Amino acid sequence: MNKVVLIGFMGSGKSSIAPLLAESLGYRSIEMDEQIIEASGFPNIPAIFSALGEPGFRELEARVARSLRDASSVVISTGGGVIGRASNIADLAHGGGKTVFLHTSFPVLRERIKDIHTRPLFKNQEQALALYEERLPLYSRYADVSVTTDGKTPAQVRDAILTQIRNVSSGENS
Repeated sequence: MNKVVLIGFMGSGKSSIAPLLAESLGYRSIEMDEQIIEASGFPNIPAIFSALGEPGFRELEARVARSLRDASSVVISTGGGVIGRASNIADLAHGGGKTVFLHTSFPVLRERIKDIHTRPLFKNQEQALALYEERLPLYSRYADVSVTTDGKTPAQVRDAILTQIRNVSSGENS
């Protein structure tokens, strides 16, 4: 295993867990949203959505996923919608990467996401719930392992991930 790709809905803890997991593995942490912002020339994600819409954002996201195809010794924190294109996951997990779904219940996500202005797709709660329900099967489909984050500290989530990816890598069931 040369990389770990964290997937899950916005607010699931990907950005918090990635550096902890990377440190434990001796890898570096990559935040895809930062890479997308850098590639776009815009100051933040809401500005990208405002200027390019979601389709433009998704194109940038796909370009960044392709650029990370051959990355190794990394933990990649993805955006919540990266699973919308199978090619994104194929690029990110290329070369033996393990994909980890951080599964968080919607009520916990709602509690975690306080600043909806930085989350363009979370502004309307009903639409956010529909999007969450639409994405759940995709997260499960693309995950090598799944870890529930509800009620766990970031360190507990990291430890659960380490246990599961080691089990998968050694051929045990997760």
